[in-house]
Amino acid sequence: MKLMKKINNVLAFRFLFLLLIILSLSCIDNKSLKYPPSVEIVPNPKEVFKNQNNEALSLKNTISVFIKSEDSKKFFDLFASDLKLIFSQKLYFKRSNKINSDISFVIDKSLNVEEYKIEIDKNISVVGGSYNAITMAKSSLIQIIKLKDENTLILPKSKIYDKPDSSYRGLMIDLSRMWHNLESIRNVIDLASLYKIKYLQLHLSDDQAFVFPSDAFPNLPTPDRPYNKKDFIQLVEYAKVRGVTIIPEIDVPGHSRQFIETYPEIFDVRNGIKKSNVINIADEKVYSALDKIIGEVAKVFYNSPYIHMGADEAKLDLYKNVAKVKSFMNKNKLGDDIHELYRYFIVRINEIVKKYDKQMLVWEGFRNEGKIKIPKDIIVFEFETLYNHPKNLIEDGYTVVNTSWTPLYTVYGGVKNKMAQRAVWSPESIYKWNKWRWEHFSKTVPGYNPIQLEETPQVIGGQMCSWEQSGDAEIPILRKRLPVFAERVWNDKPKKSFEEIFSTIERTDKILSLIIKDNRQDSILIGYNFKKDSCLWCDPNKDVD
Repeated sequence: MKLMKKINNVLAFRFLFLLLIILSLSCIDNKSLKYPPSVEIVPNPKEVFKNQNNEALSLKNTISVFIKSEDSKKFFDLFASDLKLIFSQKLYFKRSNKINSDISFVIDKSLNVEEYKIEIDKNISVVGGSYNAITMAKSSLIQIIKLKDENTLILPKSKIYDKPDSSYRGLMIDLSRMWHNLESIRNVIDLASLYKIKYLQLHLSDDQAFVFPSDAFPNLPTPDRPYNKKDFIQLVEYAKVRGVTIIPEIDVPGHSRQFIETYPEIFDVRNGIKKSNVINIADEKVYSALDKIIGEVAKVFYNSPYIHMGADEAKLDLYKNVAKVKSFMNKNKLGDDIHELYRYFIVRINEIVKKYDKQMLVWEGFRNEGKIKIPKDIIVFEFETLYNHPKNLIEDGYTVVNTSWTPLYTVYGGVKNKMAQRAVWSPESIYKWNKWRWEHFSKTVPGYNPIQLEETPQVIGGQMCSWEQSGDAEIPILRKRLPVFAERVWNDKPKKSFEEIFSTIERTDKILSLIIKDNRQDSILIGYNFKKDSCLWCDPNKDVD
């Protein structure tokens, strides 16, 4: 019996000793959690200081979050929801009133408005110059968090400092030519937010449809585009909490057939031409009507500093030989050049837009020469280089956003020009672009021979434009192109190769799929060959039969 008792004691001691070793190793593991040696985020941050030992912070079970900012409740709900969707439904978050919580978000207005800092050590401290800055920091955080187990997150102990080189980082989607349901627009907003795209421009009017629900002109909205003001107000708020601002666009005086067909007594030039698509800018009734529409638009999109008024590709010949147009031009001492009437229109509309505390954006459309001066407070979106050379715009003192056809347009179909119809540029082409470079596929346009300007702060950024795509097509087309563009407008001088950035995008794209519950991919990017740098459906240097 004594022998058995001694054996049992020895076994018990060994078991206890083994248990202590296991517990000790477990504690050591928790204290020395490792994280991969690099911190990969898109866009690439300006500075990352990584812990030399690659140590990681572990957050387990209940994670406390402190937020000191406007919309703090909405921000907390969004942050917690994203982390649960991406990592685990078993994570639990609670709001805290203690700044030294597991995660803290604080606005410090001594920082620039889009500047933020993240420090990960014993906890996570995020400081940003504005609400939008902390939403961008949130996007960075969710790209570097990893899941250790179903209720434990780990992050690299590090310091991250970041701010963009471009104040304008935009994406445009075309609601007027192709139907987008609200879910598809929300998904695009989530995509933009993940990659720190600041502005989403909605193309609300064109020849095919007018989709803004005007109360002043109830017949103007196209019946098969059944948006109401509540829809747009909810989209504005959905975007706002994610750090994205929606910019509305009403395209005039060209691309305006819907105006003419619904209210000809106000907008028709009466030039005797069927399917005319220019509104009558030689009639005071038109300016009064546009004032009402712009006022309605400004109220719905209240937080946008801008309203885009189009002003591109206006067929000015449609105003020629119209008696009332000539009379209006004589009355306003505009001479005989129809282009002066067009310039007069831009000046008038700019005054209306400013009346509602907005700044006017226009597509490239007015030419370099002209007696009537186009105000310098208008921002010009240079896309084609045909109507006004970007060098001229810079020399004349305009602020410019680069919307170069190549490689920033995505156009899968619908346009008459077969080359334009197939303009789907590779991610690598986008990475080789910079905001002072313009290029076009057509030999008839100056940008056919790429235009590279000297660096100037007058070019405040760039915008990708997704024309004539259905809402269902936006995510597959944009999900691996927009982040490459985001990298190039965030960092004027990228530090990483395209292969390095695209490798990170392949990983962050999986995060996007979980947030929007959509993993559909652009089939022409599956098995994408990095070495083949071109328009993916066409050779931009050759005509298409």
